[in-house]
Amino acid sequence: MLIVVMLLALVLRYVLWRSLATLNFSSPVNGITSLVLFGLEMVMITGYSVQLFLMMRERDRRREADQYAVAVNEGLFQPSVDVLIPTYNEPVVILRRTVIGCQAMNYANKQVYLLDDGDRPEVQQLARELGCHYISRPSNRHAKAGNLNYAIARTHGDLIVVFDADFIPTKNFLSRTVGFFQNRTIGMVQTHQCFYNPDPLACNLGIEKEVPHENEIFARHYQLIRDGANSALCYGSSFVVRRDVLAEAGGFVTRSVSEDLYTGIRITALGYQIVYLDENLSAGLVPEDMPSQILQRQRWSRGSIQAFFVKENPLTIPGLTWRQRIAYMEGIFQWFNSPIRIVFMILPISVIFFGIVPFTSTLREWIYYFLPLYVAQVATLSWLNHRASAAFAQEIYAVATCFPIAATVLQTLFRPFARGFQVTPKGASPTDVVFQWKLAAPLMGLSILTILSFLWQSYHLLHPNETFFKPETLEFFKLGLVWSGYNLVVLGLVIRSLFDIPKLSIHYPLQRCYPIKLYVGDRLIEGRTNWMSEVKTEISLYVEEELTSLLPGDSVVLHIPQEVLILNSRIVTIEPGSNSVTMQLAFEPLSPEQYRALVELLFCTPGQWQRQLAPGELQMLGLLLRSLLRPQTWVKRAGRVKRSL
Repeated sequence: MLIVVMLLALVLRYVLWRSLATLNFSSPVNGITSLVLFGLEMVMITGYSVQLFLMMRERDRRREADQYAVAVNEGLFQPSVDVLIPTYNEPVVILRRTVIGCQAMNYANKQVYLLDDGDRPEVQQLARELGCHYISRPSNRHAKAGNLNYAIARTHGDLIVVFDADFIPTKNFLSRTVGFFQNRTIGMVQTHQCFYNPDPLACNLGIEKEVPHENEIFARHYQLIRDGANSALCYGSSFVVRRDVLAEAGGFVTRSVSEDLYTGIRITALGYQIVYLDENLSAGLVPEDMPSQILQRQRWSRGSIQAFFVKENPLTIPGLTWRQRIAYMEGIFQWFNSPIRIVFMILPISVIFFGIVPFTSTLREWIYYFLPLYVAQVATLSWLNHRASAAFAQEIYAVATCFPIAATVLQTLFRPFARGFQVTPKGASPTDVVFQWKLAAPLMGLSILTILSFLWQSYHLLHPNETFFKPETLEFFKLGLVWSGYNLVVLGLVIRSLFDIPKLSIHYPLQRCYPIKLYVGDRLIEGRTNWMSEVKTEISLYVEEELTSLLPGDSVVLHIPQEVLILNSRIVTIEPGSNSVTMQLAFEPLSPEQYRALVELLFCTPGQWQRQLAPGELQMLGLLLRSLLRPQTWVKRAGRVKRSL
């Protein structure tokens, strides 16, 4: 509360200064530009202030989950559950993991359904092989929402659970969520979504080990404050909903590409709670490259802006409180930050081509009024969002997506339903370095103009000519230099992030430390795993002498006592150390039983999806500058990944 009040006070101080002392009405062009800039700033500041207001009430439901889970674990509350897995074009290897994970959930009264909207024989065969139900419909009308509604009409469970095709639940998913429905006012439980493959932008910058996924700030921050306003969002996967409540709401909304958002709004407007459980109970895939990630964001932005054109509009739908309406609309208006950000990057350039001075202020005044607010925001953001994201990282993500998101926002305002649902590609891993020219083109053009602006302003500050430039223009050049310099660093990092590096495969190595036993003939050697995937692992063996008899290609047997799992393996590499030996092993073809046990071990063990904490702002700044100034490190890393393919 103290931090929020302090930030709001600094915001008010800045707004008063901007409105009373900086507007430039020296000419019609300057006046109009000044008012437009001020108005856009106020839009962003209003959104930020609403976020601060919502932060005053957060909800953490984990203790409630403990209390509700008692009846489930003791068998006193066991409603029937239908687990639905909608799929369209995802690879079978991804679907196999998800079905196995759903079947592994520790809850007897459940049925698992694979909803195939692609009508693929291989998916039907997979369902038959794994022993789950298979549903296919005659058409793809209304995409995912239509697929779910078709299946709901043909199933009968008291509760419905939905997992996207790439999301794998932990074994305790249902025991942690089903208990909430003992409370008749609760209509839906949405859980935290975490991801097991690297974030593409962070991966391209070489900082994926230090930086959490971009989505974490939504899951660990925004959802908590929205739950505090009784307006937690359903976001399409890893949620449980009461069947009769969903039926009362008319099923999943088919009018918008964000069926999850508006279905949740309908349920909330009926007077039911959507609660958010901030626990890592499932893990999925983020898009593997930047175009796929931005395509996903464009779909989210399109769906959000469609709020103005559907009957589930949070401003007009009956049944919501004023706090709920504010919370929903704040999330929708966040997408307008992208076109506003483009304006902010273009304005320093306007001085060169048009001689526009958008506000009157000295650099000293700007530092006095703006810098305290900026420093306070940067210094507190990570703490306020529970170390989910650093401010500098958020800036890079925002600029990387601003042009395509801005185009989508404007297009949706004029033609809200021109485009239908687009499935985000998953499982398509690039095997070579690819520079995303289409995404980079507007950013590179803006960078060139910003460099010209920077040089122009630098020259005239070193050689002032008050007969050619008015004093207020020269004063604005000082601020323009700081502004342009900041934009150049951010643009450089974003363009750098558009080099998509190769990905190893869809079998991502997971950091897992299991005690193991390695059988080499009659010899037994103990050790531990460093990481594992479904096809290989790296192990460290505790030995005091060199294993000179072992060579790459030799066959060994790996025993993981935790799951009584025995895997025939082949040595890929051997790296001797002082008191240990590090090996990489490739698994021989696994039996269905072995593969199921391995997937359950890697993906379904409760508590294994640990949160990654964002670095501090200074450390984050250092990581970003290292990525920008030392590209040779990235080139070598990309080369190593490519060779390992």
